[in-house]
Amino acid sequence: MEIKSKKSAEYPPLIKDLVKELLKDDFVHFKILCANEVHHFNKSEDTIIEFAETYVKETRDNGDMLYIAYPDIFRVKLYRDINQYMEDEKKYNAFNDEDLWTGNRIQF
Repeated sequence: MEIKSKKSAEYPPLIKDLVKELLKDDFVHFKILCANEVHHFNKSEDTIIEFAETYVKETRDNGDMLYIAYPDIFRVKLYRDINQYMEDEKKYNAFNDEDLWTGNRIQF
């Protein structure tokens, strides 16, 4: 993963802090949470993450691009420990509705 930012850019405080932490290059994964979706970024992937004045852009090795406007971002989680990331994902996946359990259950 390559991180690009503009030194002269005026980022919102959350984005400014995120860029600062990402440039330390000691993370393994980070998530950007928007109103109804979560975007995952793994350091090991061959992607370019570019922070522009008003949005962040991810370009994947196959040419796919994702743009996220800064006003849509309300939370970011940066992982420095892969084990903590895996534990959090296990907890999250424990509540999805795609399990193989076929008993009678109450749905809310």
